[in-house]
Amino acid sequence: MSADGTARDGDEAVDPVDPRYDDERRGLALDRLGLLGTGAEERFDRITRLAGEEFGVDLALVNLVGEDSLYAKSQPVGVQFGTTPFGVAFCEHTVRGPGLLEIPDAAADPRWSHLPAVTEHGMRFYAGVPLRVSSGEAVGTLCLYGTEPRTLDDDERALLGRLGRWAQAELRSDDPAGAQEAPVAVVADDPPAPAPADEARPDARVSTLAIPFGEVSGDASAWTRTEQALVVSLVDVMGKGEAAGAVARTVVDGLQALGPVAPARALHEVEAAVGASLRDGDTFTTVFHAVLDLATGVLDYVDAGHGLTMHVTADGRGTRLYSRNLPLGLMSDGGEWEAGRLQVARGDVIVSVSDGALDAYDSTLESLRRLAEELLSACDAGAFFDALAARVADQAVDDDVTAVVIALD
Repeated sequence: MSADGTARDGDEAVDPVDPRYDDERRGLALDRLGLLGTGAEERFDRITRLAGEEFGVDLALVNLVGEDSLYAKSQPVGVQFGTTPFGVAFCEHTVRGPGLLEIPDAAADPRWSHLPAVTEHGMRFYAGVPLRVSSGEAVGTLCLYGTEPRTLDDDERALLGRLGRWAQAELRSDDPAGAQEAPVAVVADDPPAPAPADEARPDARVSTLAIPFGEVSGDASAWTRTEQALVVSLVDVMGKGEAAGAVARTVVDGLQALGPVAPARALHEVEAAVGASLRDGDTFTTVFHAVLDLATGVLDYVDAGHGLTMHVTADGRGTRLYSRNLPLGLMSDGGEWEAGRLQVARGDVIVSVSDGALDAYDSTLESLRRLAEELLSACDAGAFFDALAARVADQAVDDDVTAVVIALD
């Protein structure tokens, strides 16, 4: 085993057991989360989707390790692993270990070559990190599979670790120990915008909705308008309550204070200011930050692990705004923020939501499309927000819900 706790092919003990590991405690922790047998959720799928793209592997999964089987909580579209009997999977060894388990060529190693993933599915490369609840029990894994032998380099191992932290935080958010009070407030804001100086160009109206879970939300949104530009930010901090709320306000205030600078530059400056404290506090936040040039109708944006923004054109065509950026607080030192750009026109709508809004539907990415459709069918943003708030209450959503709508007139 390497000095960093990683088990690799060729070590005498590829399956070192973490002294914290205990089957009974792991089972109790997993039961407490209540995720076994539940359906797909976008909050996990966006992590495995990004992992698959970044590593170029055949499969990226979030697996939960139960008492007698493994359950695939997140898997690529079109793949249906369902459950795997206990005793025949790499991930059983990962949850027992202290850290990353990496197997460059399972087919060439008698310790692994008999497993069904190798003999039935042709997998040779495996790398997985354990996902632990706050009390320390590893209840699942974020793992990569490939049909070709492979060895990760140090940067790739660090990236897999950061993605694992993200997936682990999502698991911990389901722990009843972190339960909050029911939603207490709905706030909608739809201020009128002044008429454009040039009637030939589109004008923009911004409307926002906030439904905190408890007294303080871990989400935050804000917008400012100058004569030339509209600056809009939405952040979703991992966690709930006062601590998460303080982080959310710090990040969104920092972005808004920079004004209509290039979004990539804004994220870079905020990362430089608060990134270290986020990492020290073992937290992070997804971000959507955009600057709309009111003269040209060009929207520049950065999406940092958020992935829940839709651009819907006047004729009803929808496009999700997406990037391969990690959340703020998980980016590597010196990492570059990938920016996006699109042209908007009169009648277009841009809607961005926190992932709590998806839980009012089926928790998958399909929910975002349904939200966009309901926004288009509503007479205005206020009616859309009223319907969304009613759905959140009806479904008893146990997360903060935030939505921002930009309408081009």
